[in-house]
Amino acid sequence: MKIRCLIVDDEPLAIQVIQTYAQHIKNIELIATQNVLEAYDLIADNSIDVLFLDIQMPMLTGLDFIKSLENPPLVVIITAYRDFAIESFELDVVDYLLKPVPLPRFLKAINKVTGLLKLRKGENEKTVVPNNEKIKEDAAEQEHLFLRVDKKMVKVFLKDILYIESLKDYIRVKTKTEELIVHYTLTAITEQLPADKFMRIHRSYTVALRKVKAIDGNCVEVAGKLLPIGRNFLQETKDKLLN
Repeated sequence: MKIRCLIVDDEPLAIQVIQTYAQHIKNIELIATQNVLEAYDLIADNSIDVLFLDIQMPMLTGLDFIKSLENPPLVVIITAYRDFAIESFELDVVDYLLKPVPLPRFLKAINKVTGLLKLRKGENEKTVVPNNEKIKEDAAEQEHLFLRVDKKMVKVFLKDILYIESLKDYIRVKTKTEELIVHYTLTAITEQLPADKFMRIHRSYTVALRKVKAIDGNCVEVAGKLLPIGRNFLQETKDKLLN
């Protein structure tokens, strides 16, 4: 599988490093530009699979560039700044690399990209015919958020979340195996979650709909715990769960 890549970075040395790495990796085709506006035409005129993108650039930041694309390719951020990781992952970037990028870290990003491209293109080692339902299931298995816990960015797969509880300026994310305390609001996190899989049922709780085992009066049962349904959420919650 050929992987067509575009580097957008205003630092020639940074471009040179990625080009050097890419020369030693089979199946990578590489285009590079220092001009973020020229990148629009390159993406329009070429079938680009992966965008290696700097953040701090003249005229337009890398994050604003992603937001401006109607159907962006897979994006790997390459930057000297740690501060934009959360915003980047909220834009569904594949990976976030810090300059100077070591070769092992670059290879890890390429492995992530290759796996996602195989899912997108329906490649399956066991069969020549793409199994669309399997592809959808695999893609759903990979849906995730990155949440800052203490000083680490922790990957949380959506399929593992049971419910999320508000703790004033923090939230408790309850999964199958752990509880994560995150400096975030329940409203903000709920807005990031797919509405067909998660629902706000109370001012203090958002639940994973598939994890609800029962409705007990004005409560739902999730993993053996009864969570209250707020009066203002009661009818909508019951309608969505029962229908």
